[in-house]
Amino acid sequence: MIGVGHRVVGFRSAGSTGFVDGHTLSEILTILGGRAVRMFLPGFDVSPADNELVTDMGPRGHHFLKHGDEIYPPYIKGHVLVNRWNGAGMIGEAWDMMDHPDFSMGADGTADNEPAFTVGIATRFRAVDFNAFPCRYDSTGLAEEVEWRFYTEGTGLLEFSLYDAAVAVTIGQRYSVPLVVDRWYILFGVYDGSCANTGIKLYVDGVQVDDTPLAAGGYTAMHNTSVATTVGYAVNPAGGLGYWMNGDIWGPFITKKCLSDMPPSPGAQSEIVRLTNLYRRVLCL
Repeated sequence: MIGVGHRVVGFRSAGSTGFVDGHTLSEILTILGGRAVRMFLPGFDVSPADNELVTDMGPRGHHFLKHGDEIYPPYIKGHVLVNRWNGAGMIGEAWDMMDHPDFSMGADGTADNEPAFTVGIATRFRAVDFNAFPCRYDSTGLAEEVEWRFYTEGTGLLEFSLYDAAVAVTIGQRYSVPLVVDRWYILFGVYDGSCANTGIKLYVDGVQVDDTPLAAGGYTAMHNTSVATTVGYAVNPAGGLGYWMNGDIWGPFITKKCLSDMPPSPGAQSEIVRLTNLYRRVLCL
């Protein structure tokens, strides 16, 4: 392991790749906001067994539960191990953590306290389908179990949306160009806390792509619910686990910070571009 401060952010990869660059991972966590990071799951040395706890590498060290025995083991991509998930119904792989205040961005349902936050992931699809990334979403119709979701729809359209449970209203943004299989993407969803569609942005490989706002209506704020935080699935309309991720992933994160796409000075890179480039470096894209 490689220690940075009081947290371990590096880990040993399998085979001959040796240690991951701890400095690069430290840079990633710094851009994500240090203590603002709610989750950062960069991957693991081994394939965790079904119902095994895995610890995220963020400063809060949350424990996520691994679901499903992997048909495909993690493999080396660049300098890290990436997870390949098979999207195969109830034997699909995923991580989740039961309700925790760190992930309930809408603490009290009021616009004055609506927080900014960012979610992201590096991924390659094996199939164009519903692919759930970090989400707090339960689609059984229980409005109080919905907060926010980051995913691709069944046709490969990327979406980041928020839900006001008090009035059953969604705001969000969608990218109208379908993402395709067998290509690595670095995806970010950014929200500035403004309670408006205009405050939500989507980035693909460091470029802002949102071009289709979702319904706004009378959205006021998110509400604190009891839904689980999931990576790789969401709860389907029948109340079961569904929307399984079918593809490869690395580095899903949630941070209570609005990442900036504005360079801090002439010639400098924005946080969005810097983070995208760091993901590329780790994965050798």
